[in-house]
Amino acid sequence: MPSGHIDGTREEILAILRRRERVGVEELAADLGLAGATVRRHLDVLQRDNYVSVAQVRGHTGRPRHLFSLTEAGADLFPHHYVRLTQRLLGEIVGLDANETAGRSGLEIASLVFDRMAERLATEYAPQVTGDNLEARVRSAARLVAEEGIDFEVIARDGEVRLLGRGCPCTRLSSGRAEACDHDRRMLERILGVRVEVLPAGAIPHDFHCGYAVADVAVAAVE
Repeated sequence: MPSGHIDGTREEILAILRRRERVGVEELAADLGLAGATVRRHLDVLQRDNYVSVAQVRGHTGRPRHLFSLTEAGADLFPHHYVRLTQRLLGEIVGLDANETAGRSGLEIASLVFDRMAERLATEYAPQVTGDNLEARVRSAARLVAEEGIDFEVIARDGEVRLLGRGCPCTRLSSGRAEACDHDRRMLERILGVRVEVLPAGAIPHDFHCGYAVADVAVAAVE
């Protein structure tokens, strides 16, 4: 989370903008349970301090909307774990031998590296998951992998638990979205010990790269 000199409400606003990228005053007010005028005052301070920027977006009808997003300075308030993730990837690459890379394309080698890293993370974090119900366990798993720079938002609604992700390096292997990427799915399934399924593209909000539905159904092993 941002450093301690940020007001509590403004800290919450920054956290929402980090997760959702571009948000209007109305959405922020609804999420925070505050009046729009109050949210605007906090946004004015964040803009003054160069933590937030605003852009006008025109719709098909009516007046243009003002959407707020983090600036680079605002993003820098949050901890980054890219070095740790990069070190893990490099370690997996160095660990490959000639037999494993012979005849494989660059994409195939990258996929193998991500598979190996997902397996290693699952082995490391599965024993550390806590919680006495599915939602709590999923939130615990999300916090653990966040230490690696793998960012998931947990959505629990109507008895269903979903994980929505952004910034996964696997997106570089596809067209920019990772609906078909199975590395994280298998990793999450092994960490949680329950069935995890990839969400269809239409069920993933535009500001996320991938999504998974978590079912409270135990799995004996991950294929």
